[in-house]
This record gives sequence, C-alpha cells and structure tokens, in this order.
Amino acid sequence: MNDGAKLASIVLEMTNQEAVKKGDGEYYPRSSAVSRCVRDMTMHRYGEPWSDMPEASWGTQFRFDVGHDTEDRMIHAMEAAGISIVCQQMRVSLQTPGGLEVIGHMDGIACIPHEYALGGKWYVLDIKSAGKWMYGKIYDKNVSKPKKEHIKQIAVYSQSTVKDYNFPAIEGVKVEDLHFDGYEFGGGLVGYLSIERPTKGYGDKKVDLPKIHFCDFEIDPVQVEVWLEDTYDLVEEHYQNQTIPGIPDKEDEMVWGGIRCSPRWCRRYSVCKGHVPPSSKQLEEVLNG
Repeated sequence: MNDGAKLASIVLEMTNQEAVKKGDGEYYPRSSAVSRCVRDMTMHRYGEPWSDMPEASWGTQFRFDVGHDTEDRMIHAMEAAGISIVCQQMRVSLQTPGGLEVIGHMDGIACIPHEYALGGKWYVLDIKSAGKWMYGKIYDKNVSKPKKEHIKQIAVYSQSTVKDYNFPAIEGVKVEDLHFDGYEFGGGLVGYLSIERPTKGYGDKKVDLPKIHFCDFEIDPVQVEVWLEDTYDLVEEHYQNQTIPGIPDKEDEMVWGGIRCSPRWCRRYSVCKGHVPPSSKQLEEVLNG
C-alpha cells in the first residue's frame, strides 16, 4: 500500500470511529425512521449505541454529511426554474394510533407552475442524494419508481400537523390540508440528485442519465396508520413488555427500499447477531431473558 492509500485508510477509519461514537443520539420517534428495522429501533430504545460502522456505510455517512448541501443545490435549481419552494425545514408532529408523538422536519413544499409537467399542484417535497446504483434503479422515463422508504417518510409528513413557531399562521394545521392559491394537493414528490455520473445499461450500451430525477406518488392515509402502528407503536410495545422483535425474515432482507439486514449496512449488526455483548444492561437482560 502506497503512502496516499495509507493516508486515505487513516482518514476513513477516523471518520468511522467518529460516526460510531456519535451514533444516532437519544431515541425518539422520528418521521424519517418509519422504514427502519423494528429490531434495530427497539435496541436503540433500550439505549444500545452503534456497534458497527459497516463497509457500505462510510459512503452513506459521507452522503448524509453532505445531505444539506444536496438539498440546497436541488432547491436552488428548482427555484431557478420558477418552482416555488415553501415551508422549508418546517417541524411537524403526528400521533400514532398508540398515542406516541412522531416528530419530523420537512424539506419543503413544492408548488409546480401550471405549464409544467405535474403542474397546477403542490407536493410534499423531500430531496435525496443517490449513488449510481440507487439512481439507476429509480430512473425510469415511463414509470415513477421512488424508493419505498422515501414514499413512507413523505406520507408520514403529509399526515402530520405543523408544530413550528416559525410558521404561526399555519401551526396546528394538517399538512395535506394546507392551502396554496391556484394549486391543489398532488401528493408526494421525491427529488433525486445523483452524486456520481449517472449511467444506465440498455442491452450492450450504457447511456448517460440526467443528474436529477423526480418521482411523484399518491398518498394513502389509511396505509400511513398501518405503518405507524407497525413501527413506532410496536417498538414501544416491546420496550414496555421488556421483549425484543426477532431478526427479520430472509424475504425482508436487502429488498429494494426495505430492511437491510446485512453486515454491509446494519450499525448494530454485531450486537443483533450476538457476535458482541450489548453495552446496554437493560438490553442484555432482555436478550438473556
């Protein structure tokens, strides 16, 4: 290994150590966690810190770190095109069927001009950065194919109420019930920005793709209730009963937009699989009980 490679290895290792030390903070129900593995969330609820920084995650960590830059670039591009972006980073709150409060911060609301595709409507907007592999799966000229976890996150935002003193005129209003003159509610919209040169194979050829892509979708409020109950309420039920969900079934592993039950992704994988003992005494008692 040459000196440049050695230096890169040191920087990445220190980045990983810092990320593991920081972890994901104190547990509380976040809108962005609606697609997380319930077993992982329950371990977090018991106070278990990260045990791993998997090989796939250091790249994810860098993408997360530059997420706000990605968001700013996309919003700037949309506004330059005449699309109005409002309610940026607005704090919202939603109660689960079990009475828990789920907190989130929306990227914003996009009001699309009438003359544009998807025009005359406003959408709950979320901006995501995407690597080459993910972008290639999302991109389709004929069908809107947003990632499942992004659909769920935006859908939860849409059913939440505004809980932000920076927006006093609409505080307490349900997001999907907001009114914008000349626009009707269109559902959810994910804006994807590729952080790599996006290409896609067609037969023996590879073609360059646009750097940005949008996926719209309708929102089903009934389904949102199911998601809330199957994640946040289920985690709390396990915590109150001093139990823990089982390891996800094989069919749930590594599905597109689903649970990533793999040492390449999970930050509590070693504890989950019993390779190392948990740091949380409470979790240790549950696992050994």
